[in-house]
Amino acid sequence: MRRWMVMLAALLGTSGLAQTGSGQIADGTWSLTRLTDAAGTLSFGGPDAPTLRLLGTGISTEEGTRVSGFAGCNTFMTTAIFTAQTLKLRPIATTRRACPAPVLAAEGRYLKVLAQARVFVRRGTTLTLTTGKARAVFVYGSYAERSLVAPWRLVGAQGEEPLTLRFGPDGRVDGFAGCNTFQGQYSVQDDTLSIGPLATTRRACVSPALQTQEQTYLNDLQTTRTFRVGGGQLTLVTSAGRSVQLARPVQ
Repeated sequence: MRRWMVMLAALLGTSGLAQTGSGQIADGTWSLTRLTDAAGTLSFGGPDAPTLRLLGTGISTEEGTRVSGFAGCNTFMTTAIFTAQTLKLRPIATTRRACPAPVLAAEGRYLKVLAQARVFVRRGTTLTLTTGKARAVFVYGSYAERSLVAPWRLVGAQGEEPLTLRFGPDGRVDGFAGCNTFQGQYSVQDDTLSIGPLATTRRACVSPALQTQEQTYLNDLQTTRTFRVGGGQLTLVTSAGRSVQLARPVQ
């Protein structure tokens, strides 16, 4: 039995957890960019765009894929059955927030397409759900996630070289901490951000002040819990409540 469990674990580790549709795994957060139905076409963008969050599209289980998101006014959640290219959502539960009539109308159209969608196709960072007559087109990542993917510099840092932070679209992060470079991974969900653990080079700092600054900066990054982006500024908030201000580099 133990040998069988070890073999199974090795198999899952190399095959991506029993994927039902190679190349069609769609886990993550998606932002709605275009909705087309009998009433016409709607375009979306910015921080208020509806979203779709999927977890478990590549794993075939009786429970199904977890589905949630923001519909434009209210949040929603349900589960669904995904195969290689098909899907079927179970009844969708939503909150009951009151919003302007046009917003609620667009929300209703979005939720109707989701409920009736039967085919999905992922091509790179684009996901399309279709009922056959209506469709919803998404781009990968929430608005907040995509706004992070850029180079940043720490505001008010000491030293001749700026302290930097760069988020890549592949979930990798790197930068310069004042004496050493670093790299690692990050993950985002709504306004929640997790960075690290970070690996650094081993160069000695030229002064105790720079060493303290570097240690503080790396600790702040690895204890970041939330963030916000606006006006070319990035604010990280740590678990201790510290706010770390970064800005886009001056070109």
